[in-house]
Order: sequence, then C-alpha cells, then structure tokens
Amino acid sequence: NNNYFYETGFQGNMSIEKDRCVPSRVRTRGKMAVMKGSCYLGAMGWSYKFWSEIYPRGTKSTDYLSYYSKHFNSVEINSSFYRIPSRKAVMNWSALVPHDFRFTAKFPQSISHSPELKYEPGKLEAFLNNIALLEENLGVLILQLPPRLKVEHHPSLVKILNELPDDFSYAVEFRNRGWFTEDVYKLLRENDVALVQVEHPRLPTTTELTADHIYIRWEGDRKVVNGEKGVVELDRSEDNHRWANQINELLDSGHEVFGYFSKFYSGYPPADIWQITDLLRNFK
Repeated sequence: NNNYFYETGFQGNMSIEKDRCVPSRVRTRGKMAVMKGSCYLGAMGWSYKFWSEIYPRGTKSTDYLSYYSKHFNSVEINSSFYRIPSRKAVMNWSALVPHDFRFTAKFPQSISHSPELKYEPGKLEAFLNNIALLEENLGVLILQLPPRLKVEHHPSLVKILNELPDDFSYAVEFRNRGWFTEDVYKLLRENDVALVQVEHPRLPTTTELTADHIYIRWEGDRKVVNGEKGVVELDRSEDNHRWANQINELLDSGHEVFGYFSKFYSGYPPADIWQITDLLRNFK
C-alpha cells in the first residue's frame, strides 16, 4: 500500500521550508548552538539506482549525490562504516552539495566493532581528520556498537568518549538491550552525546534525551521489506504521524533533529522523508 506517498502532495526539496528544515546555528567547541526549529531528514545512503523519482534514467552513479541533495537536506554516510573515507572522497562530497546540506557519518567498524572497543592506534585520528574536511556540511558522527558488546564493557565506552575531541557532535547507537540504563544515559549526558532513537523490530524505542541534538534512525524489518523495488512496500503512515508529532515537540523545544530512513522501513525512504516534512509544515 503506497497511498500515503500521494496523499501528502509534497515531493520537493525540503530545504524550501527555511524556518523548519534549514537551521540557524553556530559551532562552539563541538556544541551546536541551535535556534528553534532545526531539522535534517534523509536516507541511510544515497546510491539507490531504483529511486526513479530522484535519479532520472541514465543518471551516472557519480551524479547521484548531486541529484539527491536537490531533494533532501541531509544524508547518513554508510560507506564510512566499512572504511575510512579518503580525503579526496570527503572533499568531493562536500563540493557536490549546498552549504546548508548536512552529512552524518558512521564511525568505521574498525573502531566501533573492534573487540571491547580496543582499536588500532591512529584509526580514530585518521577518521576524524578526514571527515573534518566536510567542514560546515558535517553534522553528527554516530558510533554504532555491535550486539555482542555488552554493558559489562561500560569502561570501554567511557574510555572512547573521553578520547573524542570536542570539535564534533556525536551519537551512540546500542544494539544490545543491556545498555538502556540510567547509568548509561547519565554518561551520555555528561559527554553531550545523543542516544540514538531507533525504530527497529528487535530493539526498544526510547525517547531518552541525552544531548541538545537528537538522532533518529528508522531501520524497519528486512525480513518484511525488500527495499529495492523503488516503491512503498509497507504503509508507515501511522508511524510517521507519531514520529512527526515527536519531532515537532523537539523542534519547539529548541533541539536540532537529525533523522534517517533505511530502505527496509517502508521500502522507499524518499516517501517517508516527504511525508514527515509535509506533516511538520502543517504544524505551523
């Protein structure tokens, strides 16, 4: 059922809503000084040739990001999870998007998925040095921890948080239920690190706020949704209305919101981004 894809009547660039979707902010020692109503919504990655509404037939893969940024104001970089992006790649990404576009990036798995977070010396510095070349286009860096990392390794998380410089904004996503405790929330608050709010069939959906910036990931269920048909496979209208209400409250409270859709959520991230964007406009 993809009725809601047509109900919103909005399939344009969300950045036209200047007061809602494009922020006014300055960066101060890694903190984002937010003026009311800053919102970035996008997809997890941009290399999806089956998104025919975004990429006209014959579009070269090297042009995907440029086309993507004409429709949306943010994207979560997937490739940084698999390898540290080169300086050349990072500078190229930044050159292809508008100044008010924001990237978020996953820490490489060589860091986030290293045994007990004991990664090789130099990995963290190399990643941060390269990704910093995004400059004003850089949003949040997300540390996505594996299910095998249990809360017993709490000291390892403390150590890496202490090693992170103040020049960036961070979020942590836990894939093990044991981490969802008040002690962990306290640790994140003390470090101004956002707890990722995630819509995932096997994880709790928490609305705990641990930083001024908010990070939401709509994962979905890959056992239910194929994600490569280029259409809405699962009607998420009810869920999206609920999330739009929550985001609107966060924006009214002065938070900066970053949110990203997986292709396994509804099957077609552009439709979800457009719908929530349209709902946020209607709250005015």
